[in-house]
Amino acid sequence: MLIQYLFTLRISFKSIISICSCLILVCSCQPKRDSLPAASDHKIVTGQSNIKHAIGFDLVDYETFKVLNIIRHYNETSDTLSYVLYEEGADIHENFSDLYQIQIPIQNIALLHSSYLSFFELCEAKDHIKAISEAKYIYDESVYSSVQNGELIEVGYGETLDKERLLELNISAVVTVGFPNTPNKSQQMLDELGIPVLVFSDWQETGLLGRAEWVKVVAALTGSEKLVNEKFELIEKEYKKLTSLTKDLDNPPKIICNLPYKGSWYVPGGNSYVSNLLHDAGSDYLWASDDGTGGIQMDFETVYAKGIEADFWINPDFAKTLQDIIDTDERLIDFKPISTRSVYNSNFRMSRGIANDFWESGIVNPHLILADLIKILHPELLPNHQLFYYKQIN
Repeated sequence: MLIQYLFTLRISFKSIISICSCLILVCSCQPKRDSLPAASDHKIVTGQSNIKHAIGFDLVDYETFKVLNIIRHYNETSDTLSYVLYEEGADIHENFSDLYQIQIPIQNIALLHSSYLSFFELCEAKDHIKAISEAKYIYDESVYSSVQNGELIEVGYGETLDKERLLELNISAVVTVGFPNTPNKSQQMLDELGIPVLVFSDWQETGLLGRAEWVKVVAALTGSEKLVNEKFELIEKEYKKLTSLTKDLDNPPKIICNLPYKGSWYVPGGNSYVSNLLHDAGSDYLWASDDGTGGIQMDFETVYAKGIEADFWINPDFAKTLQDIIDTDERLIDFKPISTRSVYNSNFRMSRGIANDFWESGIVNPHLILADLIKILHPELLPNHQLFYYKQIN
């Protein structure tokens, strides 16, 4: 999953752009002064949002419909895609009549990224998925089996997307992921077919709770909001309980992440969800002072000079053994975590050698990921916890 680190944004820039996008949306939704109805007929429209952590989307509840705003802020640009979500027969206020309208609950959804399977699992709505992109990346064995026996249709991705099959399946909406500097050819094709595409950018959130909160989008689409709100509150409560264990620790251990690739070493930005997770786990992440929310591209020598005396090495990409790391670059043998065997990777739960549950169920289990890291860094704080996603690399 290197792609999540391959882009660096500055949070100040992103925050300004996101705020401006929201203001533009609000302004664009106001009726023109000369077209306002008579004072006796005019109804002030107000909405309410319960989104607390995510910054990449907002979901606003109105009396008879919802407005979903997905804020895209990469490629050094920002824009907001807005959708009205309504139930059959709902009255949609004229202020929002120009927005893309999607009738909910949606029964036929195509999912073009396996990480979001866990959102549907949490919503108890896996039966709403009628098509999926590439089965080889699916960890959930029940879903994988459904593809193998033909109950769930594999439709490809990008240029291989089988759009004719999507039409045959009467797909009403597509959920996919958006990456920087990567044209989404699937979205372009689906737009031409009139199928709404919801492009998630949860990987740009600044915290794991923000990533997990994207489940509320799927909940709105599938009519499971009450259930999901209750579940999310429990996840949030457990995550905050764990962070209270690591407050005011003396001499937190120093951390490095990832592996070099073709002469560059991408490390998480200081305001990325990875950096903030490591902070919550009670560590001293070596690039925490950077304010980027994506990845920072550095040369090998820079990371070598700063990271050689780190106490722990977390998430060394594909590595399953210490030798895998050393084979990447023989100079890596000099790093302290290699000699102390303090290297941990999030590949404990693998299926068929390619499907990693960390990238699937992990997105809705931020508390379990945090508990794993606290156990690794401060085992005395969670003496009874058994590693769930992580394992020690030997």
